[in-house]
Amino acid sequence: MLALLLAAMAMVPMVSAADSASDSNTQDPLGQTATEHHTISSDYMKDAKPAPWLSESEMMTTVISQKTLGKFGNSEKTDIITLPIEFLNAKTSFTVTKENPDISIEKDLTASTENIVLIRLPKEMYKQFVQNAHDGKISLPGPYFFRHYENLTDLNSHMKRDGDTLRILPSDKYPLQDNPGVPNGEMIKPSSPMTQFTKSGAGLIPTKNSVWNGTLPHLFGAWEKANRTYPTRNYDYCIGQIRPVSWTLLGAGNDQFELFQEREYKFNSNEAIEIVVAHRDRSGNGILELFPTTWRSGASVQLPQSGYVQFPGYVAININNLPHSFGYHVQFASGFYYIDFEDMETLDFIKRYIVTSAQGTSSFTDLAGSSEYKRETDPTTNTFEATTTARDEWARKVNDADFQYATNVWTTIPPTIDQHVSVSTNTDNGRYTTTSHAAYP
Repeated sequence: MLALLLAAMAMVPMVSAADSASDSNTQDPLGQTATEHHTISSDYMKDAKPAPWLSESEMMTTVISQKTLGKFGNSEKTDIITLPIEFLNAKTSFTVTKENPDISIEKDLTASTENIVLIRLPKEMYKQFVQNAHDGKISLPGPYFFRHYENLTDLNSHMKRDGDTLRILPSDKYPLQDNPGVPNGEMIKPSSPMTQFTKSGAGLIPTKNSVWNGTLPHLFGAWEKANRTYPTRNYDYCIGQIRPVSWTLLGAGNDQFELFQEREYKFNSNEAIEIVVAHRDRSGNGILELFPTTWRSGASVQLPQSGYVQFPGYVAININNLPHSFGYHVQFASGFYYIDFEDMETLDFIKRYIVTSAQGTSSFTDLAGSSEYKRETDPTTNTFEATTTARDEWARKVNDADFQYATNVWTTIPPTIDQHVSVSTNTDNGRYTTTSHAAYP
């Protein structure tokens, strides 16, 4: 593989695309009680299949030296790297190999060149970054798009072909940060619900949902919402990680239930997008799935898969490899929402989700974390416990390449809590992390 990386060939050309946004604002329904809150329909993912990973021909993979990165004003510890488009697109800047023409390597790199940087993202996403560039430069937040390695030999030892996809693991010298994880090692339990409010909003009193009266199906739901700190500032792109931490399902009963742990976004056009980790009951083989949902008409009408321009399926989560983080990218441009998932360990992306956005969509307005348990049969004989974290890291201002830390964008309001489910949010180093927990009994 090292020989493949070092052989000289031609640069892969890049293309740009158009993007626009305007401004308005409306009220948000995400913080409502369980009986009012929208929940995913039981047949939403019926007949859905695992989404395909993008092939290498659909990815832009570039290798440059840390020295070159420094020339553009970036340090090894930079959270966001800034790169000139002219440099990235110049045929004279890079070479590629005949055997692996989708990896562009900065000229003059050798096997012993110290401190190199891998930059990796879908080509379609690159086009959108180019459209939003300022002063001829794009800004890429880490660790979603780049990795550091000692040298090409180190990079080569962490690369592996899997069909037409390239798996690239992080360097042992530059391990991934353990985020998002359970804040401060805490496991939030539902047994003491009145103490489950955000530390960032100390003193907030949570709202308790009404006691279940035995009617089925019944939704037990916990939500914690945040509003824009500055309502006049508009944002068109949010980036974060959702991390299934643990999932246990015990018993052989035929209980029917649905369990969703989510990150939710609301837009000024009164539409919403949810990033969902679904935990299936025995009839669903106890599997975990990651997928998005889109809501219309005041975030009360769920759009079916057939309503998407492109709905590739779900990300199948390996329950034997938990905890595991998946990056999520939610953005809107030119009348469409774009949703991208990536494996944070390998920087592989799945085929993106595309759906039309309402006219006048101009900003994210609200964010929420949730844990939702929909009981469909009684009595419940199985036992389960699930924890998922969702960590928002960045939000981009409209018509600007400037990414803001999530804690500079969102302000928490009191949570809603319920039996069997809980949520709690922490802030650290500019990030906004929600822990969703569910357990029965």
